[in-house]
Order: sequence, then structure tokens, then C-alpha cells
Amino acid sequence: MSISPVTMPSSQEKGDVLPSGPSKPEMMAAVASVLSFLKDKPLDEQLEIELNQRFGATSEVYSELLRLLRVGIEEGWACYAEIDGPDYRRGQLAKSTENANGYSVETGMLKNVLGNYHLHPQGEINMIGPEDDGATFCGNGAGWKVFAPGSQHFPTVKGGKVTMLFFLPGGEIEYMDPPRHK
Repeated sequence: MSISPVTMPSSQEKGDVLPSGPSKPEMMAAVASVLSFLKDKPLDEQLEIELNQRFGATSEVYSELLRLLRVGIEEGWACYAEIDGPDYRRGQLAKSTENANGYSVETGMLKNVLGNYHLHPQGEINMIGPEDDGATFCGNGAGWKVFAPGSQHFPTVKGGKVTMLFFLPGGEIEYMDPPRHK
């Protein structure tokens, strides 16, 4: 299958109205502290260190975000779009135009999957929440992973199921065919 490189809404949701539910306002309030922290910070290794220090897997903020993400899956406003079977799902919580920092707020649920290859024009920030012991996203367990602008990869989950929040500057992501090695 050939996919033309195109910048598109990250979760391929094209409607103006995103799903909602009883707990979504609480989630968006919890996300606000992370978005505030991200203001004007470059997406690099230092940001990953800072996120893991301030909002790491043992923090109250991380625990609350993860709890609300999983409630959102149950309520149907997170991870609502099936991408490739029930083990690969995404959903958008907020468009990049809905917050002052210009990040879209996205959700993902992947289980032992090699996801769609893509490029991060402005970078990507992931909060990784393994549901199964030993589950990893791109080799990382519970916590935060930052991909720099211009990076590209297959989102890869091994060892079980991972739920995650991810933040995209400008909501930008480009799905494309992977490079061919000669």
C-alpha cells in the first residue's frame, strides 16, 4: 500500500466536533498543566528529561492523566477510531487551535503493533502508560518520550498493551511510506 506524504490531522478525524463524555472536561483541565509547562520549550532530549522529572510515572499528575485516559476509553471519547483492528486505535481530544500553545492533544491504544510510519514536522511528545507489565512504546516504558522535529518512525509497541497521550505542535504529522533501503 502506498501512502502519499501529507500533513493531516493527526488522528485522521476530519469533523469539527470531537467526541465528549462526562469525564472529558476533567481530562482537559488535567492536560492544561502539561500544556502550560510545554509553552515555548523546544522538543528535544532536555524536554524529555524535564517531563520525566516533573510529570514522571510516579507523579500524581501522570497517574491522574492515565486514569482519565482509561476512563475516556470506557466513555468513548479517547482512542475511539480503529486504525487497524481493535489493537490499534487513536482519537483526538483537542485540536491545535483549541489551546494557547498550539498543540493538538491525541490518544492512542496499541497492543503488540507496528503502527503507521510517519514524520513529525514539528516533533511529538508522548506520555506512555503500559497496561501490561513489560509493554513498551518505541522501547520506552512508563513515562515520557519526546521526538524532535523532523524525526520519523514506526510507532511500535511490544510486550503487550500501551495507552498513551500524545501532543503534536500545530497538530502536524505526515503519514508516508517508510524509506527504502538500497
